[in-house]
Amino acid sequence: MLLNGSFPARFPQDRDLEEDLGLWWVIHTKPNCERQIASYLLNRSISYFLPMYLKKTRYGNLGRVRTNEVPLFSGYLCFALDKQQHSLLYDTKKFVRIIKVNDQEAFVRELKHVTAAVKTQEDIQVRAGLVPGRRVLILDGPLTSVEGIVVKRQGNRHLALSVQMFNQTVLVKLDPLTRVELI
Repeated sequence: MLLNGSFPARFPQDRDLEEDLGLWWVIHTKPNCERQIASYLLNRSISYFLPMYLKKTRYGNLGRVRTNEVPLFSGYLCFALDKQQHSLLYDTKKFVRIIKVNDQEAFVRELKHVTAAVKTQEDIQVRAGLVPGRRVLILDGPLTSVEGIVVKRQGNRHLALSVQMFNQTVLVKLDPLTRVELI
């Protein structure tokens, strides 16, 4: 997944999110500075993750659709770095604060589930807040082994994938024949 074809959404690209377990932090960025900070981290060879998705927006009287690649979690970027090296980030001046990730394993698991949803190329919606409900495990299809909450919206089933660190939920449409199992 490349941002504008210029740099990767994950650096290093072939590195699994779990390899940086224990080092993850979140940067709360200034408005629309996520890509600039990702570029800054890339130039300094600092491991980061900035999930992107294609956001569809209707405009005009004819209901035309505009598609833009935007950060999945607006205003946030994940990076992996020892706390003693955070001083490397201070000269960017493009962020508000650095947030500690207390539960690293849960954070990485939630990010991996969201990444699987983005890779399905389905219509994705991002909503503020967490969705309550019973967790399920997807048994087949492109989201196999992903955990989330099934919600009904506009007559369709959607899988709600919440990321507690960002207090946001990603909704992805499920195929009507997708089998789920309560956890």
